[in-house]
Amino acid sequence: MIYIISGVVNEGKTGRMVSIYNRLGQGDGFVSTKIFANRGQEEFCGYEIRRLNTGEKKVLAFKAAYVPGKWDEACCFGPFCFSRAAFEFAESIIVDILQRGVEPIFIDEIGPLELSGGGFSTILQDVLKTGQDVYISVRNHCVQDVLEKFNIREYRIKKVSEIDNEND
Repeated sequence: MIYIISGVVNEGKTGRMVSIYNRLGQGDGFVSTKIFANRGQEEFCGYEIRRLNTGEKKVLAFKAAYVPGKWDEACCFGPFCFSRAAFEFAESIIVDILQRGVEPIFIDEIGPLELSGGGFSTILQDVLKTGQDVYISVRNHCVQDVLEKFNIREYRIKKVSEIDNEND
């Protein structure tokens, strides 16, 4: 089954995925957590990928103004520049999960970059072919496009605003 955790920006999709992972006590995957810079005050500057089972992290993306020197850029999309190493890290996580038959799989987040064929689109396609249980987070306005692009037919949508903490 494909479980889609949907919500708007900053509604708590990532937190909900971590909560479900912790409650289930099984599975693996990754979430994309926010990075903040301190330029006199906390300022959102990008995202990092964090593997659920190990806590290992890699920087995924920075806003253009925060991109460091020697940045191994895979692409820029919207206000963000994405790291090639982070996409390779995400792929290695999924390859490991699939080889070990771990279930469910968590992928945070599928959105406009994936709809354009970039980002985690190949990873998601590989995971969907397995028939395993998968949790993905998707912004509300992208859900229908994600269902169509990735040919997802059997799914349950869980809106962050409607999820009961005990019955995620």
